[in-house]
Amino acid sequence: MERRGADRSDEEWLDEARRVRQALTALGDHLPLSLPDEPGACGQSTRDHYASYCAQLKARIERDLPEPFARITGTVVYDSHLILMRTRIR
Repeated sequence: MERRGADRSDEEWLDEARRVRQALTALGDHLPLSLPDEPGACGQSTRDHYASYCAQLKARIERDLPEPFARITGTVVYDSHLILMRTRIR
């Protein structure tokens, strides 16, 4: 059973944020090590980082993929995943 966002521990949120950051790094975005347990901690929460990284990843998909893949991935896939995630959090 997958855990809901509200049920995740701080360590699980850190792992998720790092995974998304790693995906962005693979795409060429070099983000600072600014999560709460890292040397350059910026004061934002792990969840704030996760949300920010996800938004940046969505923007990369929409910018870098050719049409119609960008539109399909950036809207249809993203929106269906977002609906699923919101349902799990409630």
